[in-house]
This record gives sequence, C-alpha cells and structure tokens, in this order.
Amino acid sequence: MQTTKYTNIYLLCWLEIKNKHMDLSVDRRLRHWWVFLLRGILFILVSIWMIASPLTSFVALGFFFGLIIFIAGLGELLHAVRDKTETNRGWHIFLGVVDLILGLVLMGHVAASVAILRIIVGIWFLLRGFSLISFSRALGRSWILTISGIIIAIFGLMIIFNAVFGSMTLITFIAVAFFITGTFNVWLGFKMKAH
Repeated sequence: MQTTKYTNIYLLCWLEIKNKHMDLSVDRRLRHWWVFLLRGILFILVSIWMIASPLTSFVALGFFFGLIIFIAGLGELLHAVRDKTETNRGWHIFLGVVDLILGLVLMGHVAASVAILRIIVGIWFLLRGFSLISFSRALGRSWILTISGIIIAIFGLMIIFNAVFGSMTLITFIAVAFFITGTFNVWLGFKMKAH
C-alpha cells in the first residue's frame, strides 16, 4: 500500500513536470510564428517559379533526386559502420556504395535522373489504376472505380511514354503541393501570431 502511494505521488509529479514542459515548448513555438510565415512565403514563391520556368525546375528536381539517393547511401554506410552487431553488414555496405555511385551518376547526368523519376511516377500511377480496377471487382464491378482505374492507368502510361507530358505533370503536381504547403504555413504563422 505504501509503495502504491509513493508511485502515485511520483506519477503525479512527473505529469505536472511534463505538462509544464509541454506548455513551455508550445509557448516557444508560438514566439517563432514568423518562421512559419517565412517558410510559407518561400514555398509559394518556389511554386510560382516552378510554373513560370518548368524546364529549369525539372532539371533542379532531377539533381535533387540524385542528391537524395546519394544521402541515402551515406546513411546506409553510416548504419553499417556504426552497428557492429548487424548480421547483414556486408549487404548494407553494398547497398550504401551502390546508392553513393548511383547518386553521383544521377547528379552528374540530370537527364537520366529526370527520366528515371518520370518513369517511377508513371509506374506508380499505372499501379494505382490497376489497384482501383481490382477494387472495382471486389466491390461487385463498380463502373465508377473501373473507369477511374482505366483513366489513371492511361495517365500513368502517358507519363512514362510521353516525356513532355510526364515532365509537366511532375512539375505541376509538385508546384501545387508547394503552393498548398506554403498557404497553410502562412495561415499557421498568422494564427500563431494571434495567440
């Protein structure tokens, strides 16, 4: 009984400290409302730039695709080197080296990088279309899902086989996503400033 009493007191003290700490961290974030505003404005400006100069932004996108693969390779190698208990260290080292080389090649050959990126997104849409068609069968041949699946599959094929359409689709989707992200960051910044 005595142990339970001390456990409850300890738990109540911990919750009190935790609540005070959370209040402090929220208050600190509210003081930095301008960071969200600035980030939102930057996202909106980048989205406008992407729509205004799609070729330049597509080349930049290809470079960043290679850079991400390069950084993933660094992470894989770091994991393999630091975790000496890992049984598959050789495999992680191999994957890390492959990612490093592939990342360097893609950063050096941006045309290959953007083509690969376009094909990956096209295949993703193609698989999403097939997925909708299979759901259509599972739900008793829903004609809406079947037509949607066919349209999305055709969209995926167009991205894969029509380089201009695929490139513009990627740029448009990313620009719209950046614009929406920026808009909500600006809104959040003003909302935080009001508090």
